[in-house]
Amino acid sequence: MRKHLILLCLLLAGQLTAYGQNAREILDKAAARLTASGDVRAQFKATQFKGTTPEGEASGTMLLSGRKYKMITDEMTTWYDGTTQWNMMAGSDEVNVSTPTEEEQAAMNPATLIGIYKKGYKFGLRKSSLRGKPTFEVHLKAKNKKAPFSEIYVDVEQGTYTPLCLRAKKDGDWLRLAILSFKNRLSLPASTFTFPQKDFPNVEVIDLR
Repeated sequence: MRKHLILLCLLLAGQLTAYGQNAREILDKAAARLTASGDVRAQFKATQFKGTTPEGEASGTMLLSGRKYKMITDEMTTWYDGTTQWNMMAGSDEVNVSTPTEEEQAAMNPATLIGIYKKGYKFGLRKSSLRGKPTFEVHLKAKNKKAPFSEIYVDVEQGTYTPLCLRAKKDGDWLRLAILSFKNRLSLPASTFTFPQKDFPNVEVIDLR
């Protein structure tokens, strides 16, 4: 769940070119909601699937500042300062330090996941609804097997361009990241995204880099 946590049918060939640019514009605006106008706080629910069968879920709070993030759940807290990631299980006396891959960053940070569309994906688009809100459902399908995810769906609220849900497929399994509440235009200090070792003087730091 941690690695693939904090999470997309093509249109007819004749319509893909006409809709492709619109789909890209929608994702540009959705990404801007997560990366522009200050920092972001959101409540989320992440569900890991084995095929289409749910096998684990976690709910919590995410704090975002560009590519930086902090994820807080009942089970774990993760800090990422743009280069280094720290993971500490609740009640643990150790914290693991690593350098996450692009795939791992995308699984934790919706801004990164949405931004993947710029790197080798085909676009599909349809209007839909989610949780009583009208949405654009953007479907991304990888052009090659080396892409971090073979398929991604992004549900974006019409009008505000707020991302409401992201679903990503890898090796036949799915991750769903539902964004339940969203607030931007915040100003979070840089220390938010680094492990506060002074607050955990007895915690052992295990460097896995």
